Amino acid sequence: MISIRSCYHPIDAAILWCNLADHEDEIRRVDLSHPGSLLRHFPQWPFLHIYAECIYDAIASGELPASCLGHPINLDNQGYREYWTIRRADLLIWFARNYPDERPAFLFPQTLDHLNCVSLNAYLVQEAELDAAQRTIAKLRDELAALAGEVATLTVCKNELTARLEAMGIPSELSEDTHNMLMGAMLEVTVGKSKEGRTQSIYKSQSALVEEITRRFPKLSGLSKSTIDRRFADARRLITQAKRG
Repeated sequence: MISIRSCYHPIDAAILWCNLADHEDEIRRVDLSHPGSLLRHFPQWPFLHIYAECIYDAIASGELPASCLGHPINLDNQGYREYWTIRRADLLIWFARNYPDERPAFLFPQTLDHLNCVSLNAYLVQEAELDAAQRTIAKLRDELAALAGEVATLTVCKNELTARLEAMGIPSELSEDTHNMLMGAMLEVTVGKSKEGRTQSIYKSQSALVEEITRRFPKLSGLSKSTIDRRFADARRLITQAKRG
């Protein structure tokens, strides 16, 4: 009968994985500090070497959590292989993830009734999905923080650019609306007739005013007929909306 332990040395786990518990003392008497020792001393059990190296490689790569003299093993701190130990729970999870068809008796007792229990594979799948979801959430949070930083930077740049434009005398959107409002008001009080029917200007219509402007300033940029018509139309529309509002 195989006793259940709380932790295992990689060689112990390989021995039990190969069902060689009856030969454990014989195997343990050999110096196993160097890779390949198992295959050299026990060629009759080739899977003993293969399984042991699988476990060693999983630990060295960080796939299988383990410790060395009480300290966690990582890529930068691994220590000597002969002092490595693996927690039973970590070894069981590693088997379920990487060797789902392997159910060695020292980890998966065959006599226990698990009919009413959630299978380990189902639990591990849910755990993996949860880990993936948490990683996605963390990634999205980082992206959101980065975007928020970019928005803050763009806001500062916009404010600086607006200040520079105002200093250079270039109208902002607000000042342009003000200019259009003023232009619309001037057109209201100068072109055409008043509400009482009196002529307000020597120009009887907006068209006459536009014609006179283009005649007097034929070569000035921004004073073409199409530009003036468009600006006057915007001004009249803005003043009309303001009067309604």
